[in-house]
Amino acid sequence: MTVEEMTPSLLLLAAIGYAEKGWKVFPLHTPGPDGTCSCMRSECPDAGKHPRTQHGVKAATTELETIHQWWTWWPQANIGIATGSTSGIVVIDIDGDRGGIESWQDFQHMHGRVETLTSKTGAGLHLYLICPVGVSLKSISNGLGVGIDVRAEGGYVVAPPSLHWNGNRYRWEAEEE
Repeated sequence: MTVEEMTPSLLLLAAIGYAEKGWKVFPLHTPGPDGTCSCMRSECPDAGKHPRTQHGVKAATTELETIHQWWTWWPQANIGIATGSTSGIVVIDIDGDRGGIESWQDFQHMHGRVETLTSKTGAGLHLYLICPVGVSLKSISNGLGVGIDVRAEGGYVVAPPSLHWNGNRYRWEAEEE
């Protein structure tokens, strides 16, 4: 066994870190350098954003043994985090390529600035919020404006340091300071 094979990947370490926060994770497919997807479907519409496991988000876990096993099988797997009460988070998904940045600026102009844990995606932002205990929030597309989706019960997001199909890595805003 080589040192490289024994060294955990940044993706595995990140998945473990999320699980230690109580966020349930699961492996996603990986985009290739030419925008293809590891699922091998021609013209996959969700390259690097859909589950590798048969049960998808329902398989999400904080069990470290399972997480180690998944990222041993798929060391370059992108990381999915289940949203809603299962992980205690709701994520506002702002899609820059669908007009979400402009919609988010309008929303904040009307309602005030939102300061929270934020990741930069391949084309927008994910804002992580605490899921209110005892409140069931539904995932909804364009829930806060055009290009702004709410990821809650039954949903998931792609988390840093996953790879976007455009070649950019998801990253935490705090890492840039």
